[in-house]
Amino acid sequence: MTPHEPDEAFLREVDEGVRRDQVATLWDRYGIAIIAAVVLFLGAVGGWLWWQDSQAKARATAGEDLTQAMSKLEVGDAAAARPVLDRLAKDGPGGYRGLAQMMQAADAAGAGDNAKAMKLLDAVAVDGKLSQPLRDAALIKSVRLGFDTLPPAAVIERLKTLSVPGNAWFGIAGEMTALAHLKAGKPDLAKPLLTAIVRDQSLPTSLRGRAAELALSLGVDAASLKVPGAASSDNTSAQTAPAPAAAPAE
Repeated sequence: MTPHEPDEAFLREVDEGVRRDQVATLWDRYGIAIIAAVVLFLGAVGGWLWWQDSQAKARATAGEDLTQAMSKLEVGDAAAARPVLDRLAKDGPGGYRGLAQMMQAADAAGAGDNAKAMKLLDAVAVDGKLSQPLRDAALIKSVRLGFDTLPPAAVIERLKTLSVPGNAWFGIAGEMTALAHLKAGKPDLAKPLLTAIVRDQSLPTSLRGRAAELALSLGVDAASLKVPGAASSDNTSAQTAPAPAAAPAE
């Protein structure tokens, strides 16, 4: 053992003693606060986990109820489905409230009450607590139901954010907007939309086919539509009368 080793051992003991005193002092001063903070933290975590579990159970129950209500509607037992839909439309968790409202709208439309159906769908479309895809779907359905009675300007205004290439709803929104332009007597505004629909290969073939036929009838050159095997519209569109603007097919 070197002469300095006893001093170093003594200093370590003194340092450890000082630290123990500091810890004891801190505990005496803040011990209760630390325990309270730990208890509050554990309580908060426990409450959050309980809330998560209760929400998951509520969503599972709502999903089952909604599925059963849908099945009852499909077999014509609307009387049994409506109370369930009414409850979910009022108190359903998350998106189930909006889905229930949309099913209520489908029930109303099936009964011939388009005004009620559109009111329900419009309520979903403007509900900021619901997801945007659900709100957009409700808007599309509402405009489709009211297409024949809404002023063309109203259709165009309501669908202006959806009738843009790249939007998930571009196909049907673009088609309805193009038809609204035709109803308003503005075919030149309809042509670019119809052309964009035809060129969008991600859209259903039936939708692109309708858009192509209408575009050709308006004098759009077949080559610009990029339709396989199509000739110039010089010989085609001249013999084809413009199709009347009507609500798009389902």
